Amino acid sequence: MSFAFRPYTPADRAACLALFAANTPHWFAPQEREQYESFLDDGPGAYFLMLEENGAIAGAGGIEIESTRSVAWLTWGMVDSTRHGQGWGKSLLEYRLERLRANLNVHRVCIDSSQLTAPFYEKYGFTAQRIIPDGYAKGLHRHEMELRFTA
Repeated sequence: MSFAFRPYTPADRAACLALFAANTPHWFAPQEREQYESFLDDGPGAYFLMLEENGAIAGAGGIEIESTRSVAWLTWGMVDSTRHGQGWGKSLLEYRLERLRANLNVHRVCIDSSQLTAPFYEKYGFTAQRIIPDGYAKGLHRHEMELRFTA
């Protein structure tokens, strides 16, 4: 199964918010919507859309490289809730990691995730650095994770 990607544009805002809504409240806390809206409105930088064959948006996720250029962050990754368990999330993660590996100065990739998605990231080598109970909302714990690239 192959997936197409393209950069986010402001015209995609409504589709991204619908994607977020489809993942709330199970994967995202409702109060995170305002933060996600601000992220989209502020020009999210390297934010990518994952497209179905018909061009519909089925996922989104970004990368941000810190000014030190040795640390990168995965930002606001999500796949349409009807696509979970079908390889879409794996492809979205691999696409972003490939882009980061191409930057030879990036040695560490970080992500803030919940206990619900932490096991997914652990399968790809991410390790929890800190866990904050109820860090997003009651019952939605924040897992601060990282992956180190090896030479």
